Amino acid sequence: MWSFRNEPLRGIRGLRFAVDFNAQPASFADAVRAWQDDTAFRSLFNAQLADAPYTAFRWETPPVTDSTITRPFEFVLLDSPGLARRPDPEAFAEHFGPVSDEGVVVFSNLGRDAIMVVPRPLTSPSAYGHLAAFVRNAPEAQWHGLWRSVGEAMLRRVGSRPVWLSTAGGGVSWLHVRLDDRPKYYGYGPYRKDIWQSTTSAQEGTMND
Repeated sequence: MWSFRNEPLRGIRGLRFAVDFNAQPASFADAVRAWQDDTAFRSLFNAQLADAPYTAFRWETPPVTDSTITRPFEFVLLDSPGLARRPDPEAFAEHFGPVSDEGVVVFSNLGRDAIMVVPRPLTSPSAYGHLAAFVRNAPEAQWHGLWRSVGEAMLRRVGSRPVWLSTAGGGVSWLHVRLDDRPKYYGYGPYRKDIWQSTTSAQEGTMND
């Protein structure tokens, strides 16, 4: 059985989450597989994000490689009210031609240093401006498809070079999940600097169910 724990971040408005499976810490590899194959996990994961006490937020995970993917999975949500602005349906419109039945496209960015996972508009544009809007308002089948696509993209991307999995959105007002070669848009220092493991160890005992 999956369960989530969270605690407030120190020095920044946000929450840090850890994930357990059968009362044991789940690894990043477990999460990647579950995004792909486990409907119950995707539903619970999406619900955790939807229930966050922020109008809009950025989602960030620690960097991961094929040698660190067995570390416990965690992520942060950073309160980002500035993301709650008018969505731009044209931002990725050129990629919304042939698209999967799940309403999600996956492509490389212009610089070829990031993979983007982006939902196409299947309902009101207001559901797509940022991740909080999407997990709360997009069709259920589409958010299942997004997380499934994230898992598949991570499986293909993880290797010897670190990958930073996140959402940002400060420049483009349309949800895009990023698999980056570097943390150029990260807001949470321990993940950006790759010192998160020591932070996790220090705080693990204080996290709440």
